Amino acid sequence: MLRGLGKGIQLLPGSPATLFVPWDDGYYVIDPGSSESRTKDIASVGKIKGVLLTHFHSDHVLAAKGLTSEEGIYAPIIEAGGVESIGLRRAISFGGYAPEGLIYHVKAVSVKVDHVFRPPHKIGPLEAISLPGHNYGQVGYLTEDGLLYAADSLFGDKLLKSAGIPYYQNYREALETLRYLREHARDYRKIVPSHGPVVEGRRAEELLDFNIEVVEALPDKVMSTLISGGRTAEQITYKILGEEGAKITPSSIILSSVTVKSVLAHLYEEGKVSVEADERGLVWKLNM
Repeated sequence: MLRGLGKGIQLLPGSPATLFVPWDDGYYVIDPGSSESRTKDIASVGKIKGVLLTHFHSDHVLAAKGLTSEEGIYAPIIEAGGVESIGLRRAISFGGYAPEGLIYHVKAVSVKVDHVFRPPHKIGPLEAISLPGHNYGQVGYLTEDGLLYAADSLFGDKLLKSAGIPYYQNYREALETLRYLREHARDYRKIVPSHGPVVEGRRAEELLDFNIEVVEALPDKVMSTLISGGRTAEQITYKILGEEGAKITPSSIILSSVTVKSVLAHLYEEGKVSVEADERGLVWKLNM
């Protein structure tokens, strides 16, 4: 069931949620979502002017495959290759070719991008703004009256608590994005995360504070696993997920280790950790 967010804007709940922004005689649809059945729900709302993607992850892209729109599909330039290429999408998380079903629980489909842009970029009544961190090229979409579809730049409380380690290609950029959103939280009429509740005012600030707290804690969590000795990134990931009570699967190790490797890379640049090679692979150690 659609939820009205004011000014004719509609939200189709889900994970991710899908936003409908009116323009002329139709809607711009942001992040169609993660099930093929959702395509019918979206098409039934009305005429689609264009489909706007925030980043290339399959749960945001899948339902775009069967949609017909006047203008076609828009994607930010850094993300467009992953939207069109399933192999590239998987390789960025896995490091190379990965079989179907190993990484993601959502079916992967290739979607043709009709319009590639560099943010900031104006599309009808929306401005695409850069929100990097979760993905390098991720964008959000800001309406003329101040509603921000923030994609995966922040997450709901429940997801943060259950995931153990949120997915960030660059945790430092994610933190900078969160701090920017926190600073400007009161400037937005509403903030719509892809995976979480619609928030505004004080509630938006509280949710952003919680996201910031989680991301800021990541370096200490990683370093604490190295106190007893060196570990690989996957071993570090396994230990943290276990300590957080998160579900441990091959998929969760693959995805969460992307974040852990990002943290390790920054710690390495800061001189806080070093890396060696042995039969386990790349072994990270604290610099005492």
